Amino acid sequence: MPASEVYKFYQDLASDKFVLIYLGVFDDNLTTILLDINEASKSEMKASRKKMSFLIAECFQNIIRHAEKSGNKVYQDYPEMFLLRDKGSVHQLITSNLVDGDTKNLLNKNLNSLKELNSEELKELYLHAFQNNTHSEKGGAGLGLIEMARKSGIPPSFEFIEVEQGMYNFIMQVNVLAKNYDGDITAETTSLDSAIGIYNRVLREKIVLVQKGDFSQEAVMPLIQLFENNLTLQAEHITTLKKVIYLLIEMLQNITRHGEKVNEIKEGIFYVSKTDDNSYQINTGNFVTHEMGVKLSTQLSNIVSLDKIELTKLYKQQLMNTEEVEGKGAGIGLIEICRHSSDGINYEILELNSTLSFFGFSVKV
Repeated sequence: MPASEVYKFYQDLASDKFVLIYLGVFDDNLTTILLDINEASKSEMKASRKKMSFLIAECFQNIIRHAEKSGNKVYQDYPEMFLLRDKGSVHQLITSNLVDGDTKNLLNKNLNSLKELNSEELKELYLHAFQNNTHSEKGGAGLGLIEMARKSGIPPSFEFIEVEQGMYNFIMQVNVLAKNYDGDITAETTSLDSAIGIYNRVLREKIVLVQKGDFSQEAVMPLIQLFENNLTLQAEHITTLKKVIYLLIEMLQNITRHGEKVNEIKEGIFYVSKTDDNSYQINTGNFVTHEMGVKLSTQLSNIVSLDKIELTKLYKQQLMNTEEVEGKGAGIGLIEICRHSSDGINYEILELNSTLSFFGFSVKV
């Protein structure tokens, strides 16, 4: 994807204070990583940290409990998704996974029944299910779904989209109102339209991971772990895995080092997509000062035309230059990114106002 597209993607998510999108293989270990990302986030979700942590774990486990597993092509065409959004007045957790017709009918019946219950009735239903062990492993309004409705205070939004005969994409959105929310709960508040639009986009562009929000050091590490776990679960070749993770770390560290704070956080966007030849496209975008934008442009223009041998030579020279002055030459991190990319790099620096620019950066590996 051209670097100019990075800013467009960022703009599409600009109204969200925080976004995390994950498509890939799901297992129990990823729950802990998601909770670490939630803990590191500096968005307003921290005001509801305990509740959000519970709901993240339940939504994630909902995928594992209810998802159909098969080697069929339809399962490859519609991968499972976890989406976490902080929209300020409402926090949304969205999951997507395939279910069969029987599971769809049971989920539809029981989730609709939850809409008719108030908080006290939901509590009674939960206690009854717990005491009588009436929850099912798959499909029913089990303890997890009842608790999601109780904790969020609003019944989940959901939709079943038929993808082939007898198979449905089950999209569920848990809506959590912010503590200071004093408005009415409208159809727009709980609408699934935006989430479905995002899901269709990431499918179309083969995106497997997105984060928009804070890129301080503590927020970056769980994100790296999440993607590394994804590659491991998909049994990527060890050489590919190491190279992708190395570039991922370098590009995220680049945001951490050079990013300018906006609204007291190092605001930016990061996403990874798969190309038709099964390579990975790593994209980052963040705000920089005009001065830093000029510096980065100068550094990158000096190295993008170099071949692999010349880049290696320059890298060694920079390593030996222990007295390097800040701003002199091309930074070692940028040289390393160019060395390990398989198809060069794309970048663009867009001036936004009198003080800030947006640095879009894309690498294929």
